[in-house]
Amino acid sequence: MRDQASTLRKLVLDTAREEHGTKIRAPRVIAIAGGRPGVGVTTLALNLSTALTARGLRVLLVDTDLHPTAENTSLADYCQIVPADTIADVLSFRRDVHEIVHSGPDGIQIVPGSPVAQPTVSSTALDRLLNQCRAMGRHADLVILDVGSYVDSSMQQCWEQADELVMVTTPQPNAIMDTYATLKSITPTPSQQPIYCTVNQTSSNVEESQTVFERLDRSCRRFLQFGMHELPAIPRAPELQPWTVDYTRSNAADCPATTALRLSAEMLATPNATHHEAA
Repeated sequence: MRDQASTLRKLVLDTAREEHGTKIRAPRVIAIAGGRPGVGVTTLALNLSTALTARGLRVLLVDTDLHPTAENTSLADYCQIVPADTIADVLSFRRDVHEIVHSGPDGIQIVPGSPVAQPTVSSTALDRLLNQCRAMGRHADLVILDVGSYVDSSMQQCWEQADELVMVTTPQPNAIMDTYATLKSITPTPSQQPIYCTVNQTSSNVEESQTVFERLDRSCRRFLQFGMHELPAIPRAPELQPWTVDYTRSNAADCPATTALRLSAEMLATPNATHHEAA
């Protein structure tokens, strides 16, 4: 894994040094966030990235959760990566993004997150990180930002600079309330980007997830002046490992969670030019 990661970083570094006259299309940036820990932001970001790569897209998955905790498994841990350098080194200006890229499952490119909380990140440092991600057009069609569930100025900055947004919630009442509170905090003005919402960890009751989405969407339209796009609900899936979709296993390939992820990837694979209408 280390040799593979070193080769990938060298490839990115070599092409980054090529002449800048060639016009390269910047990758789209999709930010994924949750209203509270435990709703499955990281596992969804990884599974969704896997589903997008299965559609032929090159995905750079960036762990921008700047408030990791011992209770939550990091993206690097899920992917069994032991990085020498992380996003913390980019934010402290010691490294560039292309120097810390690792190969992840199914061809995903991974930028590992900080092993410790980063409570005092400057907007300049975060701008530098996001700009470098957008400069990865030679190697990525999509940049997926796992921004976690801790509401602060860094989450808002990632949210504001993304092209499209995905909010993750669950059917639990506290999760629904926290999701709305997070949306209210990080979108103080009506959002100009498409905001998607997925209800994770659902039961087999289809009406349950539909009710959760409609409740959130109705509140956002009434009080925040924007609506949301509904992504397929993700059922609980014991057939799947928590960190990847294993398409080689027949019980995983046809399970409802895998189907929902594929449909979500289909919806997110192309830019959405439709902005939200005010209520």
